Amino acid sequence: MIRLSKEKLNRLILVIIGFLVIAGSIWYLVIKSTSSRLAQSGSALAAAKDKLERYRNWVKQADQMEAAAEEATRQLREFEDGMAPADLVSWSYVLLDKAKAGQAVEITDVTRPQTGQVGVLPDFPYTAATFTVQGNSHYHDLGKFLADFENKFPYFRVQNLSVGAASGGGPETATATVGKEKLYFKMDIVALIKPGQ
Repeated sequence: MIRLSKEKLNRLILVIIGFLVIAGSIWYLVIKSTSSRLAQSGSALAAAKDKLERYRNWVKQADQMEAAAEEATRQLREFEDGMAPADLVSWSYVLLDKAKAGQAVEITDVTRPQTGQVGVLPDFPYTAATFTVQGNSHYHDLGKFLADFENKFPYFRVQNLSVGAASGGGPETATATVGKEKLYFKMDIVALIKPGQ
């Protein structure tokens, strides 16, 4: 075995300690920080790949979205074609004639349509025509009339419906000849007016 003097042994120990300090510093400063940056880069890369995949899916669906938007625009035009035109008075009579066709409902009075705001949503782009309808009918016939009316005209709204006995203390429009089994009804119909009218 090689014998070293005390001075050489101390220098050798200092060199070994210095080497360990330099190697630890290199590992801590260079290798560890680089590996943590690589891990961060890997997670950033995975997030970027996910985002890219989402964007690719959106691009693939762009044609479908465009077709869906065109279909929604077409349906909106169809709904707007069924809305009230500028001549509200004749339109309301034609509408009620269509609605009561084949129904056992007697309409005795229709008021002139009044225009105003819908009041459903703020900044709603449509105005509304509201008119009151009064009439007589049997109970089941009135229910069938209302159901058919709502199914034929889904963008109209029936509100303030009141029903009572047609004779014996009923409104002035109900006649005594109507009979005890008939009902008097009064309702408001709210219809959207086609834009640009």
